[in-house]
Amino acid sequence: MSSSSDVPTPRREFIGALAVSAIAIAGTACASPANAVQTAVTPSSTPNTSSTPVPPPAPAEPVHWDDSWFARLTAKHKAVFDSPDFGDGIVLQHATGYIRGMRDALAASLDDVQTVIVMRHHAIPTAFNDAMWAKYSIGEERKVKDSAGKWATRNPFAVAEPSTGPHARPNTNAGADRPQANLGWFASHGQILLGCDMATRGYAGIIASKTKGDSRAIYDELKANLLPGVILQPTGVYAVLRAQEAGCAFFKSI
Repeated sequence: MSSSSDVPTPRREFIGALAVSAIAIAGTACASPANAVQTAVTPSSTPNTSSTPVPPPAPAEPVHWDDSWFARLTAKHKAVFDSPDFGDGIVLQHATGYIRGMRDALAASLDDVQTVIVMRHHAIPTAFNDAMWAKYSIGEERKVKDSAGKWATRNPFAVAEPSTGPHARPNTNAGADRPQANLGWFASHGQILLGCDMATRGYAGIIASKTKGDSRAIYDELKANLLPGVILQPTGVYAVLRAQEAGCAFFKSI
């Protein structure tokens, strides 16, 4: 004879059903994270069943930058001048002032003093020759005027502008070693001129948007029309810091 406690009742059957449901729900909840992880890591593509191994993608060709200027920085006194903007050629005034000061105060010879001029950001057009200034109206675009007050159609920072007019006087220092505030003098006297490649690409894009041209083609054209002695570097910031690694004192020309 069974006890009355062994006889199922509607209330006991209901409680038992709740307990079974709770166990089932708990088991499902514990299993869900594992299933989610498995779904995330399972590749959607069909695995390679061929016996021939799939070769890895070829690495991109490394870009080689001209770093030869670094080894040329051997002078006792050297400084890098960071030029992020035109500033009416203020970087050239700063660099020539440094060389003159070292010579006048310390009697430093030409071989004793070296400068690095870094043209980056808005100053990158100073690195291009007259042909680019004329073709792309750089003077008008960057609001740079010549000595006559007109938009410059040649790079006014490249070489000394010839004196004209009734009061013009010859430049008595043209053949002297005393520094002149133009990039041509620096390039021909053992100084280092560096340009920012990133800024060059950006400026090519600006020109392309205005001329409806191809930015890649314009970028290649700008690179082919750098001033003599200008060496492109990955970025202007890299060039400045690299020059400091060579022992150059830092000066920001703004």
